[in-house]
Amino acid sequence: MSASPASRSANCSLVQNLIADWARAKDKPFPYLKVGKHLAACPTCLSWATAIAYQPSEHYVQALSLRLSWVIAILGQSVLRAWSNDQDLRFDVVCAQDPESVRDRIAKRLSQCESYNSELKERVSAIRELMPDLATGALPDGLEPYALARYFIETALQLAPQSGQRLKLLDQLGIAEFTRAAGERRAGREEQADRHFERAKDYYRQVMAVGVPGRSDGAEGSVGEKIDQVSARLSLAQVEYVQGRQSRPALEKAIELCREAERLVRELGLAEQDFTRVLSNLLICYLRLCIDHGRTDAREQARRLAEDACASPAVARVFLKRWVTDGEDPELTELLAFPQAEDIASYLRREAEKVRGGEAAAVRQCSRAME
Repeated sequence: MSASPASRSANCSLVQNLIADWARAKDKPFPYLKVGKHLAACPTCLSWATAIAYQPSEHYVQALSLRLSWVIAILGQSVLRAWSNDQDLRFDVVCAQDPESVRDRIAKRLSQCESYNSELKERVSAIRELMPDLATGALPDGLEPYALARYFIETALQLAPQSGQRLKLLDQLGIAEFTRAAGERRAGREEQADRHFERAKDYYRQVMAVGVPGRSDGAEGSVGEKIDQVSARLSLAQVEYVQGRQSRPALEKAIELCREAERLVRELGLAEQDFTRVLSNLLICYLRLCIDHGRTDAREQARRLAEDACASPAVARVFLKRWVTDGEDPELTELLAFPQAEDIASYLRREAEKVRGGEAAAVRQCSRAME
């Protein structure tokens, strides 16, 4: 027969008094022999005793914080992605091959955190109130994307300041400030725009100040950390370019940063074909210097850059498809249509035709081999 409610209550009271006496000083061994049997059969006392004994376990709370940081980072990234891409402010909370799986992981981690202690429960409750609807992507009423993105990303940083995603989150805070700056400028509020531009630059400089892994200290560093360093330089170059309204000094700063990003890709052993955006941005800057500012030397630099990009088959295949054939950057397409860039545009189109022809020939050869 199971113990009566009154008996269980008395036992609980006795066990809790014994544990409380031990917890006052913790100068004696935990009273396992006296309370162990009761704790094994009473989940309520076991939970209470765990909280008293470990106050709570520092390592477990740290692990939960990392999990919560992951959830919040995803929410912040989804808001930021939709806002910066102007997708009618409908927020997709994941960007993954299996959205349902990621949504389930978010729900599980939130439940796990809020059931642990009152502090985490309060934090999760605040997060739930601000979450975009998981099914529809609808934003909570009265909230603007800038404030929401900053809240999620900053909270993720606070929860896990030493996590591996810290640099990525700083970069995303820079994107939030840059996007807000662009909006302020469109509205004619130049002073506010400059303030947000400067904040964006500060975040990117924080990433760059960490140092490049493997460059001077002999540390290997993760691929993610290396990419974060390249991304910070590209993003800072974009801010200089836009804030300076493509002025000559702004273009020169942007070129310097893009060139540094290009060197980093090689130094850190990253695949150059994964970073053709660097080449595209450089080509834009050189063509701007030539077309807008009359720099004839910039035209020659643009031509050499185009030739260098096409010299490596792996890089040329990606670079020519994305930026010449598919025209992923409308600004570059527009600049290549100017008379000053006619010979560079013709050269790139010829090289693109060669690549397409070579790929078609390879497909035909493969088909014949399979017959």
